[in-house]
Amino acid sequence: MAHHPEESLMKSLVVNQFGSVPQMNIEVRPDPVARNGFTLVKMHAATINPLSHQVRSGMVDTAKAPLVLSNDGSGLVEASGRFEKGTPVAIYGGGQLGITQDGLQQEWALVEDRRIIELPAGFDLDEGAALPINYVTAYQALTRVGKVVKGQTVLISGASGALGHALIQTARALGAIPIGVVSSAGKVARAQQSGAHSVIDLSTQDLRQAVLEATGDQGADLAFDPVGGEVLGQLLSALTTRGAVVSIGFVGGVTASINVADVVIYEKRVLGYDAWLETNEDVAVALKAIKGFINGGLLRPSIDSTFPMEQFAEAYERLLSRQATGTILLRL
Repeated sequence: MAHHPEESLMKSLVVNQFGSVPQMNIEVRPDPVARNGFTLVKMHAATINPLSHQVRSGMVDTAKAPLVLSNDGSGLVEASGRFEKGTPVAIYGGGQLGITQDGLQQEWALVEDRRIIELPAGFDLDEGAALPINYVTAYQALTRVGKVVKGQTVLISGASGALGHALIQTARALGAIPIGVVSSAGKVARAQQSGAHSVIDLSTQDLRQAVLEATGDQGADLAFDPVGGEVLGQLLSALTTRGAVVSIGFVGGVTASINVADVVIYEKRVLGYDAWLETNEDVAVALKAIKGFINGGLLRPSIDSTFPMEQFAEAYERLLSRQATGTILLRL
């Protein structure tokens, strides 16, 4: 199952030192060698996402340098006991790849079979790389945590970003009615393209008032918040009695202000979601559902930009600009 000896060295993007100015270099390393229970993948692309930045900044205690980042990506199967050679696949890294073990920002990757999502023939490999973490997160936050029911109205903050896009598409696939929430007028069209039923622009609209108008004074049933910061309390205020905000991220800040009356008088709840707490069984259920939605044409990831491995610094700059609408990819 090993591949050609003349391809015995590969390029890997390695973080040698974590910190506010991480030290990253492209290094030549030996190719991984295939073994049972694992699939050897010729990588096509890997994501540059907020998690990889948190890891390289030293914010994730379980991660240790030197380390190859990225917990999701795509490629073609080279050798496997389960998948045919040449099969297009996406890789879901869970809480390990790019954190406690080397991730996917390298030319070849040896990945546990259970982390592989077989893609339909002809599926765009850039879109495949953008699938795993955002769509597993969206599906599980909506179903396991939010317990969304068909016909419910759901608010989605950060609606123009990669996770917002996945939440909108997955909510629709599950029969819910997504209302996008964005921070500026320039992001409205993007959220509409993702499939939002309507979009609220926080730069010109009051969130609670706009939601009440959109829901016949009822408020929304659920909210999903990849942003955090002050928007969390605003989302809570826009919910109906016994509604819940599912908090999924904190790029907008880790401190929120909530009206305690919302919690006491209206029994509203703030719930949390963290992909790294998922069991293997949870992930398997999510991946099966996602594969069904992909085959049904219901999910299409959104790509912001692609960079060659040599331009990794520019790719991380794009991430930190907060201007990205969709996933940033490193081509391998």
